[in-house]
Amino acid sequence: MKKLILIIKVNWKDPVWSKVIATGIIATFSFFFTSLYSLILSIIDSISFKDAFQTITDFFDKEVSVNIGVIAVLVILYITLTLNPFISFIVSLFNKITSPKREKKEKSTELARATEYSTSFFNQRMASAFPGIRDIAWFDNPIIALDRLEILLKEPLMFKLGSKQFESDPIWWFRGGSALNIEKFKRIGRKKGLMNIAQLKIKRIAAYRGDSYYKDFVYVELEGEKQTGLYNYSKQDIERQIEFFGYSWEEYGLIRNKIGWTTPIRREEYEDGATIKGGKVREALKAELRVRYLSKYNFIIAAKGSPYNSRRFERESKLYLNAILKDEIEPNEFFDILKTYNKNEQ
Repeated sequence: MKKLILIIKVNWKDPVWSKVIATGIIATFSFFFTSLYSLILSIIDSISFKDAFQTITDFFDKEVSVNIGVIAVLVILYITLTLNPFISFIVSLFNKITSPKREKKEKSTELARATEYSTSFFNQRMASAFPGIRDIAWFDNPIIALDRLEILLKEPLMFKLGSKQFESDPIWWFRGGSALNIEKFKRIGRKKGLMNIAQLKIKRIAAYRGDSYYKDFVYVELEGEKQTGLYNYSKQDIERQIEFFGYSWEEYGLIRNKIGWTTPIRREEYEDGATIKGGKVREALKAELRVRYLSKYNFIIAAKGSPYNSRRFERESKLYLNAILKDEIEPNEFFDILKTYNKNEQ
């Protein structure tokens, strides 16, 4: 049951399958409530369930007199509101079934040339995403916070012919000794984004724009999500992860079947390039890797050439970030430390 719910959640974002799922849910609930009403009616009127159900169906079989003009208006309205969307839905579903490997033509993959320092590039993105802000500004509404991140991390994020001065990967995320360039970012829900392979359920963010442009950063804090059910970590397993690392997470792959339905698979199966479905081995070479955080998690986003890309940040930040997650300190205490960083921090 958990796996069915997970598969529905994953595929609910698909424009075709969301309609199929919605139709199934409506039909199921309609049958359920009709049966429930029939049961209540049979008890109240002391008749059999079959007779009560027949009473309902007979009601919908009754003939009524309707003016032909009203029928014409209703028919036109029905055609206008449902026919075109229905045709589009059928075409989309047919294309998914008959041409599962058909992909939309992608825009040119030719990367633009890197022409500026990462700190300057990031400062311009910060101005676009957080106009008018000086010092620290909090965004506690996750929907608004995600709106701002979409602007900050819009395409392009990668460039060609990078150099020490003009980096090809100008925007990075940092946390303790972990850091990586951000190649792509997209919204996958009202409160969720996908950054590289990491699924982010946004809780809140804080943007810092100070007097020194190279110190700009965005603090990101996430909420923990439910497990996929692939590993069934116990509460103790998660607590041990949090105690050792400061947070808990799971890694898994996503495969897509012939009609576009996505299913999660274990990380081991992702690495092997194959999985077992319906008792048969199925190739999973095209699976997409995902990371999901099962507890609160936090990090900062900044320019590659910022002072946070330093050994000092590696030494100091993990303790502060973990302490924030444990509610041992306020984030502003960590921000005050970051403000003391020099341009060429070691």
